[in-house]
Amino acid sequence: MIVTRQRPKKREYGKYVLPLVAIVLLALAILLPPSRNFIVNGPLSPVWHVAGSGMDALAKPFHFAALNEEVSQRNRQIAALQTQVDDLKGQVAARDKQITALQSQVNQVMAQAADERAKAQTAAGPNQAAAAGATQTAGFSGGAEGAPGDMSQGATADMRRTANDWASMDADSAAKVVQKLPVPYVAKIF
Repeated sequence: MIVTRQRPKKREYGKYVLPLVAIVLLALAILLPPSRNFIVNGPLSPVWHVAGSGMDALAKPFHFAALNEEVSQRNRQIAALQTQVDDLKGQVAARDKQITALQSQVNQVMAQAADERAKAQTAAGPNQAAAAGATQTAGFSGGAEGAPGDMSQGATADMRRTANDWASMDADSAAKVVQKLPVPYVAKIF
């Protein structure tokens, strides 16, 4: 048998009608006030609240008001964080001021101690020089010219201050400074 023409198939709309009717009835039940009250306040209320909160969560990004609320909430968070940053900056600045004040106090105390040491060395200098000259050994001559006694006799006030500064430095730093200076000057300071 030769088939030259096929019959057109009948379209079955019946399988689409029942779900479509169910959707329409559900929409009417939600839209009509008496049935809506029954669904919202009746035995289906837990399902309604869960579905409603889910729908709200899904629809929230599409609402302009919700987006504006989210932007304003984030702006408030940014402002709160900015005030925290400003407070922390103020605390850091106050601590820096306190550190500089303490550092200046330490420097003042160090300078006073150095001045007191210089005064003590100056006051005890002639007595120590006489004692050193009396107890000097034969192999050592104290001055650059060969004169016995204290080598600091020709030292100026600047040299004495330099000696106090070197005494307060650590050994490595003082050695680096001493290496760059002339030997007679270093001898007078020592």
